[in-house]
Amino acid sequence: MGVMEASPEESWSFFRELKRRKVTRTCILYILVCWGALQVGDILFPALGFDADLGSRYFLYGAVIGFPVNFALAWFFQITPQGIVRTTSFVERRVLANIPPINDRRTGGVTHYFRKGDSEPGYQWTLTAETGPLAGLSFGVTKDIVLGRSLECDLAVVSPHVSRQHARLSMVDDQLYVEDLGSANGTVVNGKAISKRQALRNEDELRFHDIIFRVTEMFSARRSELDAANKTTFIQAPAVDDDR
Repeated sequence: MGVMEASPEESWSFFRELKRRKVTRTCILYILVCWGALQVGDILFPALGFDADLGSRYFLYGAVIGFPVNFALAWFFQITPQGIVRTTSFVERRVLANIPPINDRRTGGVTHYFRKGDSEPGYQWTLTAETGPLAGLSFGVTKDIVLGRSLECDLAVVSPHVSRQHARLSMVDDQLYVEDLGSANGTVVNGKAISKRQALRNEDELRFHDIIFRVTEMFSARRSELDAANKTTFIQAPAVDDDR
């Protein structure tokens, strides 16, 4: 049986977690402190009557043994102005940042997408994730939202191909628009990259590199009446001459 190798995405996620938890910075600080303490020990050991080489060797052994302990503590805890606090996992922070989904079809490990016409009442526009970490979730759009990788976004999508602030969805007179925010990989609507704000329609495909969302519009009675009125053709009747 061969040894399973970590995928590039898993390796990238691990190094991203190291950066977020400040593990690398803490380990570098630990090494610098140990090095400084070793230099001081080389001066103090002879003054205290200890063998300098033996004392330095024991100190080095202790520093090496203490390194994994320092790594583990840095992974789980952080020193803040409020004291030592436990670092929350990335998933916990992401879920709290996202707007709540209106329907979760992820059951039994199988992803089910929204069927046509299957949407929560009360939302004119919904956004359903078809791929990526949010696959199977649908979100009601009632106001301007920013979508991106950053935890501060209204809709956080954990993907290395999504920019920190990738795109903005905005509502103008019941019409939904999408605008790219200068992302690295661009925003694509129905297979075409957009360069400016673009109106969205029912069943449009909204793609951010390998992340796909499906746009759904629920037509209200008022909207249907307005659309029907806009399509109505009025024919002016000929004028009747009363002077006979």
